Amino acid sequence: MKLNNNTILITGGNSGIGLALGRALLKLNNTVILLGRDKTKLAVVEKEGFATIVCDLESQGAIENAAVQIQNKYPHINILFNNAGVQYNYKFTKNVIPLNRISREININLIGQMTLTQILIPLLSNAEKSIIVNTTSGLGAFPKLDGLVYSASKAAMRNFTTGLRTSLKNSNIRVLEFIPPVTDTEMTKRRDEKKMPAKELVEHILPQLQREKKILTVPKMRIFLWIAFLYPALAHKILSKS
Repeated sequence: MKLNNNTILITGGNSGIGLALGRALLKLNNTVILLGRDKTKLAVVEKEGFATIVCDLESQGAIENAAVQIQNKYPHINILFNNAGVQYNYKFTKNVIPLNRISREININLIGQMTLTQILIPLLSNAEKSIIVNTTSGLGAFPKLDGLVYSASKAAMRNFTTGLRTSLKNSNIRVLEFIPPVTDTEMTKRRDEKKMPAKELVEHILPQLQREKKILTVPKMRIFLWIAFLYPALAHKILSKS
C-alpha cells in the first residue's frame, strides 16, 4: 500500500509510539488525525500539522462523538491504527489495587478500540483500499506475571485481530497486527531494561506496512512469538528476567 496521500487515524496518538508513527506518516504527505485523552498534549502537537480529536476510550459517549467528528470532517479515512494502551504492573494475586485499574486496562486496551473499529468499518469500506492495524504485544502470546490484566487484554486483541482479518478477507480492508518490542515511552519509563527508541521502531515497521505484512514487528519479537508457542517454559523464564 502506498504510504502517502492517505487519511490516517491513530488512537493513543498524543505521545509515545503513536506520536512517533504520526510524525513519520505526516512527513509522507498524509492527513494524520491523532486521537487521545489529553487535550493539552493534543493542542501542542496540532502545531506540527496534525488534526486532533479528544476522546477517552473508556467512554462510549466519547467514542460515539469522535466517530461523528471523523465522519463529518474526514470521510475519506482509509487507515486506522488502534494504538492506545495503558499498563499497570502489580502482582494480581498479592497486591491490593483500586478495582477500576482492571476495568481501565480492559476498556482502553480492548473494548474502546473494538467499539471504535466497529463504528468506523463502514467509512473504511468506502475507500478503494483500507487498512486496520491493531497494536498488540508479545505479552499477548505469553503473560507476564506482574501484568496479567494487560497481558489478557493484548491476548484478546490478538484474537480479535485474527477474527477481524478473517471476517474482512473478501473486502477492501486489510487487517494487520503491530507487535512492538519494549519501547522507550512514558508507559515503560520505570522499567529497567533495554528499550528501543520509538522513532527507530517506526523506521523498522513502515516498510513492512507498505508491504502489508500480516505482523509488523522486529526480529527479536518474531523469535519470541515462536518461543512462546513452542517452549512456553522458556518464554516464562525470559519474561521473569525482564
